[in-house]
Amino acid sequence: MPEYWIVIPEFQTIEILTIETDKYKTHSIAEIEGVVTSKVIDGLQVNIKNVFE
Repeated sequence: MPEYWIVIPEFQTIEILTIETDKYKTHSIAEIEGVVTSKVIDGLQVNIKNVFE
């Protein structure tokens, strides 16, 4: 299952997209605060404050 991470430093945003029935859909998103989770890697969670500090 492919997964794309879109990281936009200017907006402190991370969006994770996964493919479902031949289309990419948002799986997890956080802006400025929050945690994003991977669907491909079990247990992977990223607090976006740690990324943009």
